[in-house]
Amino acid sequence: METPRRKSVILIATDDFAFAAPLAEELGRHGLASAVVALAQATDQVRSGDRFGILIIVASTTAGIGLDLCRRIRTTSSIPIVLLSGAEEQLDGLEAGADYCLPFHTDMRRLMVHVRALLRRSDLNEDERRLTVNFEGWRVDPRRRELLAPDGSHVALLAAEFEILIALCRQPGVVLSRRSLLDATHIGLGRPLERSVDVHICRLRRKLAQGGNAAELIQTVRLGGYVFIGKINPE
Repeated sequence: METPRRKSVILIATDDFAFAAPLAEELGRHGLASAVVALAQATDQVRSGDRFGILIIVASTTAGIGLDLCRRIRTTSSIPIVLLSGAEEQLDGLEAGADYCLPFHTDMRRLMVHVRALLRRSDLNEDERRLTVNFEGWRVDPRRRELLAPDGSHVALLAAEFEILIALCRQPGVVLSRRSLLDATHIGLGRPLERSVDVHICRLRRKLAQGGNAAELIQTVRLGGYVFIGKINPE
């Protein structure tokens, strides 16, 4: 299968180094570099820069630590997160900010499908990655995957929410169907439900509303999809 073009380092934060070793080897076989750290070190590593493309959290024995880590990282970063945990934590993991929450004993093939999807989602070309977008006082930085409110505060988005916002901002005034947003963000991998876009749009609007009236800039078009009506000012 095709490996994403972007050369990203995968950060593996774990409480089970015995599991992390074969995971790192599997990533290497797919041409992906990785770094393994303890769960307690993950937050500082993510904050240290933008060299990491994905965070994989392996929380096999420490109940709740993986969820707490997701919540903590989501306050400052939009890095895509895959959480491997117990079955009882699956839904909690998504609510905590993980993009995918999978059982701890998920086979490597399935895990790699999700990793590749997240990398493709982040694989903007170099021109796009340098192009910061401003609208109504907001700032979207695709390279750092940051959204800054007019007051300068960081607004944490899930990777899918960030990609939806980018897709809408790239084509202001153009109605984008749910299907096209699924295709643009790879949200529907393994579960191609167009209504999942509505959930992400709802959450995105709620977060934008916290920093002003930007939520109103994403409008619903009946039987069409969504359209961004704000004025875009690329840098």
